[in-house]
This record gives sequence, structure tokens and C-alpha cells, in this order.
Amino acid sequence: MKKAVLIQARMSSSRFPAKMMSSLGGIPLVRYVYERCLRSKEAGVTAVITSTGKTDDALYEYCCGEGMEVFRGSLGNVLDRYATAARHYGADIVCRVCGDSPFVDTMLIDTMFRMSVSEAIDYVAPGSNTCIAGLDSEIIRYDALVTALKYAAEKDELEHVTPFIRKNTDKFKIKLIDVNLRPDALSALTLTVDYPGDLVVCNRISDMLSDKGYDFTSQDILDIVYNNKEILRINRC
Repeated sequence: MKKAVLIQARMSSSRFPAKMMSSLGGIPLVRYVYERCLRSKEAGVTAVITSTGKTDDALYEYCCGEGMEVFRGSLGNVLDRYATAARHYGADIVCRVCGDSPFVDTMLIDTMFRMSVSEAIDYVAPGSNTCIAGLDSEIIRYDALVTALKYAAEKDELEHVTPFIRKNTDKFKIKLIDVNLRPDALSALTLTVDYPGDLVVCNRISDMLSDKGYDFTSQDILDIVYNNKEILRINRC
């Protein structure tokens, strides 16, 4: 079965406009996330999926110019964007990664990919409160995306891709796993880039990971925060 990591990215974030081109570790955030996701050993394709809106022209052109795989689809109907991109790449199973998650756990991605295949699961993700935001991702079978697209009607179901699937356990085989990536001492930590201040935190962590390139683990990140408690103090201040 063909697997693809599809990175959802746009420039029109209301909280942090143009964040995908903001610098993390000396390169644009979108490139950082892309390089990180290339570390998946299970994925046959890694691509940025952005919109056809004019606001995303610069993002699309940057990706093309850097030789990054990129696809354009609907701006508002992100569920449709995922289903169309999956079909374009011939993917049977996709991993949804948010473009604001530079430290996404690629070993977890591969574990969930294998689980989806071996157990014929439509949707796999970390269980509630078991994973720090920004390390997580979601695995969805293409057939489940197509079914969701056929029946989903609410705005949040279209914009956020997986709510319809997660709400309809009678239609889909769903598995939420305890990944043990949210220790109590760091339960307040957030590793997504939603605001400019988040980029400061992520740059501090990235600087301390520089000797590892993009081949770090989630434990490396947790160790950095454990040993540098000022990161917790500035996180989401």
C-alpha cells in the first residue's frame, strides 16, 4: 500500500500571517517541517499541500523553487484538499501533518502507518492527553477520506479534515493509542507555531538540536525542555 505524508500549509493564518515562511533554524518553517517529514521510512511521498488561493502563491512558488513536492487544492475545504491530493499521489493511506508542527514525531508516524496496514484501521492517532501538541499527527485511509467527503457537511468537518471520521465510529474503524509523549511535568508545553512567540520557543529548541540535523527524537526534545526550564516559562506567555 502506498503511503504519503501530506503537510497542510497556508499563508493566511489569522493568528500568525505568513508564518510558513518565517525562519526556523535558518530556513522557512515550511522547509523545516518538510525536511523533518522526509525522515519517515514508511512514506513513499512527502508533500506540502497548500491552496489555490492567491494568498498561497508565494508559498507554492517557494516550494517549487526549492524542489519540494507541492500540491494545491481548496483553501476552505481542507478535507477535499486531502482527498484530492491523496488521489493525485495514488496514496492508499495518508498522514496528516500540520505545517505548524516542526518537531512532529516521525517514528510515531511510521508506527501508525504500520498499524493502519496490519490491523486494517481507517484512522489512527494519539489518544487524548497522551501527546504534546506539535509532536502528533493523524493517519487516515484514502477510502475514509472519500467517505467523509461524501457525507461531511459542517464547516469544522471540512476545515479540520478528521472530525467527521472521529465522530462516526459506526462507519470507520478507529484506534487511539497511548503514545506516552506528554509527561506530567511538561503537560503545559506546546510545540506548535500558532503565534510569533511560539517561533521563539521553537528556535531555541532547534538551536539545541542543531548537531542532529532533522534526525532528532521526541525524547531529545523533552530532555532539552527538562534541562532548560526557561523554555516552559516563555512557552505561550
